[in-house]
Amino acid sequence: MRAKLRTHGRAVPFRNGDLLCVAGDDSDEVLLIEAGSVKVVLPGQNGVDSILGFYGPGDVLGEMGVLWDRQRSASIVARTHGRAVHVDGARFLALAAEDPEVLRFVTDLLRERLWRADKRLEYRASMDVQARLARVLLDLAREFGEPVGPGFGVRGVTQAELAQLVTASQKSIEHAVHLLRQDGVLITDRRYYQIVDADALERKLADPGWRPGG
Repeated sequence: MRAKLRTHGRAVPFRNGDLLCVAGDDSDEVLLIEAGSVKVVLPGQNGVDSILGFYGPGDVLGEMGVLWDRQRSASIVARTHGRAVHVDGARFLALAAEDPEVLRFVTDLLRERLWRADKRLEYRASMDVQARLARVLLDLAREFGEPVGPGFGVRGVTQAELAQLVTASQKSIEHAVHLLRQDGVLITDRRYYQIVDADALERKLADPGWRPGG
């Protein structure tokens, strides 16, 4: 499926901070991320944006707006330098009409995103800020980080991004980072977060009585 998108699209480089699409714009193309990392940002009614997720090589974005002929519900912002394949919306619709595999692919994407959305709601309802931050960092490190012993390290993430991912204030994130360091599960440097032991942190997160720094 991704090979088909590459065949029918055009590769366009992007730089850190570039807007690949803007919430409210017409949905006129589908993006396949080939290199680098982007974030999907949902504008908040109170002026505070939320990050719905980070995406990297192999991820496809913007397909639902094209299929349903709706305006963009979120913006896509580059987090690093990279490259994306842009597939014209009309061409994508033609591919979907010609090949049932395209719709199956989109259905799988939708199922995964709904699962992620459900998990975010579950975490927000059942976890405090410290535990939510630990969950987010663990997921980010596993998906985008590099193995470091029994853990993972992830670079280039700002506290502002963590606040938007966790849905908390930056002050709350600073305090949560301090508690996680104090608990021995996290090592930090400038825009660097290392989960010391991923499996051990997973066990802590499964324990409803765990309180970082407690």
